[in-house]
Amino acid sequence: MIRTSRLRRVLVAVAGGTVLAGCVGGQPPVDESADRPVTVLGPWTGTQEETFEKLLESKGFDYVYQGTAAQREVLLSQAQAGTPPDIVIMPGAGELAVYAAEGRLEPLDEEGLYAKEEYHPPWTPRATGKSGERVYWVPVRVALKSIVWYRAANGRPETVGAREWCVGMGDDGAAGWPGSDWIEDLLLQTAGPRTYARWARGELAWTTEAVVQAWTAWGTLMKSDGAGPARWALLNDYRGPGDQGLLFDGRVETDERCVAEHQGSFARDLYGKEDHRADYTPSAPYLPGTWNARGREVSGDFAALLDDREKTREVFRFLASKEGQRAWARTSKSPVYSANSERGMPGREGSVTRRIVRDLEDTTLPRCLDASDVMPPAVRDAFWNAALQYLAADGLDPLPWLRNIQKVQEFEKRRPWMTGICG
Repeated sequence: MIRTSRLRRVLVAVAGGTVLAGCVGGQPPVDESADRPVTVLGPWTGTQEETFEKLLESKGFDYVYQGTAAQREVLLSQAQAGTPPDIVIMPGAGELAVYAAEGRLEPLDEEGLYAKEEYHPPWTPRATGKSGERVYWVPVRVALKSIVWYRAANGRPETVGAREWCVGMGDDGAAGWPGSDWIEDLLLQTAGPRTYARWARGELAWTTEAVVQAWTAWGTLMKSDGAGPARWALLNDYRGPGDQGLLFDGRVETDERCVAEHQGSFARDLYGKEDHRADYTPSAPYLPGTWNARGREVSGDFAALLDDREKTREVFRFLASKEGQRAWARTSKSPVYSANSERGMPGREGSVTRRIVRDLEDTTLPRCLDASDVMPPAVRDAFWNAALQYLAADGLDPLPWLRNIQKVQEFEKRRPWMTGICG
């Protein structure tokens, strides 16, 4: 069945739950919940939403999709109301770990819901839930971080001065996360994947020397040369003021037009029609105090299952399958990167797309999931807020903000929900 009309989608989203038909012809009531549309909550809106819906329509699925940047709030409100989505897709694995611990997620590793041999570490970390330590989510889209974008026509920059960085800290409801990406990358490259994973799991205090040094290095870069890029970062959104991202929009108010951006592979979506003019390089040579990369930071949009119907399982299997991943890449106007090792190599030889895929698959360096994504929601939010406050404050000492995050972490009574953050 093709997706429902807009009116029906609204009605289903409002009604939710189980609907019992009345007795007809002396027959007992029929539970219609088994045949209701599969509800999917995801992060994509606009053209990305259209692409995702076309993907589901291509298989004739009967579904209702809700795209929002406020997934945490929407999922929480729906769960509390007893009408959660059947499938949720979100970058916050730490958020999903909370639902797994509460027994709200269906374990995937023994149900044939994804092909285990097609997903390698760290893409399916094991989490502790009511069914024990199991796999509760699979990435349906992934991104490469630990990279720096530049304008290809100018060639790869040898160095990037403080005022030459394109930096924006703003976002709808999640301001500060671009700063966390900088700090995470710095910690990974300076302290290595083992320390990084312990920190991400809450086993390492925020006041540990390695963490303090990563924050201080970021502060030195952002606040050097007077105000440095800190002031502009606080005034700008990470998407830039127009439709060409920060790298290609001449309205970015720096003394000189910025020449490089520390951003994930999804930055190509931000560059719009200028994306063909962008190229990337590993970030390590441009980070203070680092020379050689010790790992690659990666992130993903993870799909988790909250409903046990076969109708829902069918949709989930398709999204996680090599067939679904290939179809998504074919129909999308912008590159869709996959963690599925069998979905094939997109893009022409030597293209930016193919190089990103190869870097995502390369196992010569450990790949580590975005640390703030795997932290408990309260700790993650405190991290993002602290990045903003630290950037706005005078001085380079991050300890006042790190002590505050540590208090949140201790209040959360953090335990290692996840294993396999790096792999």
